This record gives sequence, C-alpha cells and structure tokens, in this order.
Amino acid sequence: MVWSIISSKRRETLSKDASESRLNEVNLLVAWTLVVFYNFVGIADIYSTLLGVHSGVAEEVNPVLRAAMDNIGHGWVAAKLLLQGVISFMVLWFPHRVVLGIFIAAIIFNVGIVINNFQIVYGF
Repeated sequence: MVWSIISSKRRETLSKDASESRLNEVNLLVAWTLVVFYNFVGIADIYSTLLGVHSGVAEEVNPVLRAAMDNIGHGWVAAKLLLQGVISFMVLWFPHRVVLGIFIAAIIFNVGIVINNFQIVYGF
C-alpha cells in the first residue's frame, strides 16, 4: 500500500537510500546487533505475558493483542513473532541512522514493558 501512495521518484530515492545505508558497515553491524537484541526482548515479552496471564496476576491491556489472544488462542505468539520478523527485516533493509534511532527508542520502550510484566508477576 505504501508503494502505491508515494511517487515512483520517491520510491527510487528510498530504494537508493536503503542500498547506501546497507553499504555502511557500521550501520549494518548496529542494525544486526539491535535486531538480535530486539528479538530477545520480544521473546521475553511473550514469556512474561504468558507467565502473568496464566498465573492469573495479570491481563493483557493492549486491546489488539487481547483480541488476538481471545480469538486465536496461542496463535497470537506466532503472529507476534511474525511481526517481529517483518520489523527486523525492515530495519535490516534500511539501516539508516534515523531508522536505527527510532528502533532504539522502540526497543527501550519494549524493555520497559518486559520489566513491568516481571514486576507484576513477581511483585518487585
């Protein structure tokens, strides 16, 4: 859908910028490091969510994820992992420093969610 919204010239520029970003070895190394860490955080989020929900001390507050949990059971785990994979691919496809900065902010936010989940489960 995004490709149909932006002009062909803008798509060409975006593709060129992404290619140049991938040629920057530092950006690529940072991107891979962040993607690996992001996926560990994502798995910790899944684990801490399952732990809290199944122990009865927590419930999912994200309405989209709550609906997925209610309607597809544990299929939400596969959906979340798929989304993590898509996001990881996007970051690796366009490892520009601005993209990496936004990605770092998102990872920090997710780390906060995981910490909060464990605090709820273990009461610390």
